[in-house]
Amino acid sequence: MTTPPRNSVHDREVFRFLTWAWDITLAHDLTSNSPILTVDITPLTGFAKLVAVNPARVAVADLTRPLLVAPIPDAGNLVIDGWHRIHRALQEQVTHLPAIVLTAEDERHCRLRGEITQQRATRS
Repeated sequence: MTTPPRNSVHDREVFRFLTWAWDITLAHDLTSNSPILTVDITPLTGFAKLVAVNPARVAVADLTRPLLVAPIPDAGNLVIDGWHRIHRALQEQVTHLPAIVLTAEDERHCRLRGEITQQRATRS
């Protein structure tokens, strides 16, 4: 049985952070064959307070599912999928989780909104 294609934004999972947004469904498709790394999530403790999560989803979050990390030029890496897992891991004092880091090209493909600072400067 095949899954029907997702043709509208309403069928897709989207992560929003400030004025940025990423198509998480597309990000998963783009990274389906990417290597899985293990990352230390303890530096994310402070950021976890900035991302709203549903406590019911935190309780059942699958800590074996990799986080998705997007490289943001001039800003570093940002977790764009996996905050419920991060919250659960922090509650359970788990310090490392599996993660997939998108390539810069894949990040650009799945970004729906948000402009790179350097691009803005060159347009002025």
